[in-house]
Amino acid sequence: MKTMKSTVSLLANFSILCVATFLFCTSALAQSKPSPIEQTYSVKPDYRKCAYPMCGGWFLTPVNQYSLYLTTEDEALQSATILPNSIYVAELNLKKLELDSKQSAQLNAALHAEQVLLRGSISTQVKPRLGLKITRLNTSAAWVGANKNTPVGTYLNVRSSGIMCITTPCPYYVAEIINSQASSNFDDLNLERAQLDRDQEAQAWQAVARDGLIITGVKFESKGQVGPGLGIAATKVFFAFPSK
Repeated sequence: MKTMKSTVSLLANFSILCVATFLFCTSALAQSKPSPIEQTYSVKPDYRKCAYPMCGGWFLTPVNQYSLYLTTEDEALQSATILPNSIYVAELNLKKLELDSKQSAQLNAALHAEQVLLRGSISTQVKPRLGLKITRLNTSAAWVGANKNTPVGTYLNVRSSGIMCITTPCPYYVAEIINSQASSNFDDLNLERAQLDRDQEAQAWQAVARDGLIITGVKFESKGQVGPGLGIAATKVFFAFPSK
């Protein structure tokens, strides 16, 4: 009988410990909220004629939604015929960009010209006066196209790898595929198809040497001293906005 009481007491204490542990873990999970997921989007204005906030906002398309590898030009053109799913938001929250009035006007003009990439997370808020849910993009970074070239190929962030060689091919560059965790080294970067002027080209190479240059690009076989290498031909260049 005494042994049975001890066993019951032990089970009861174990149950209390389990419940306490569960409550602690549940409380900890409740307090730690996951960070909003950020993605990079191409942006188009919504010209539909209906009441705000259902219309009049912006369509966001995550770049590289289908193509998560460095395509050839033919493959890029073929995949461009597949339209990725767009997300509608009523507002763009640009506070983190800390723009002055002139910069705001410049970015707004570029947005309506469909020449902007925005990175950020999407949130929904209920506006008391309207009693409606407003979806917005909380923007953390922006890039504006250097010109109106058509973007062909994969969206990439290209930067110097820091590697130096005494012969070629040499993996001088790193290409990070935007909206993914994939990256690869490559040997040559050609900006001719991006049709940059002299100042823009200098700005592009400076970006490659620092934080990276946002481009769309297609691969090609580059010539090296000891054999062929992998090159990327940029078809469109985007500069960080506002410029640093």
